[in-house]
Amino acid sequence: MTDNVYTSDVTVDSASPSQLAESIRLREERIADNIDELVGRVHPKVLATRAANKAKSGVVDEESGSVKPEAVALGVGAVLGVAALIVGLSGRSKRG
Repeated sequence: MTDNVYTSDVTVDSASPSQLAESIRLREERIADNIDELVGRVHPKVLATRAANKAKSGVVDEESGSVKPEAVALGVGAVLGVAALIVGLSGRSKRG
C-alpha cells in the first residue's frame, strides 16, 4: 500500500491512522488557504480598488492613457440632456 492518501487504493477503511492524520492535515491546510484567498477577495480595500479600476478602464484608454472619445461624448451628451430638460421645464412653468 502506498503512503499517498490521495490514491484510489487508500480509503478510510484501509488507511493507517498516520495516513488519515496526514490526510486531515493536508485538507485543513487547503481549506485554510481557500479561506485566506476568499477573505482577500472580499476585503473592502480590494473591492474598492477593483471598482475604481473598472470605472477607470471605461473612461481612460490603457494603451495611451488618454480619455476615450466615447466617454467624452457620453459626458457631453448627458450634460446637454440635463440642460435641455432644465430649459424645457423652466419654459413650461412660465407659460402655464
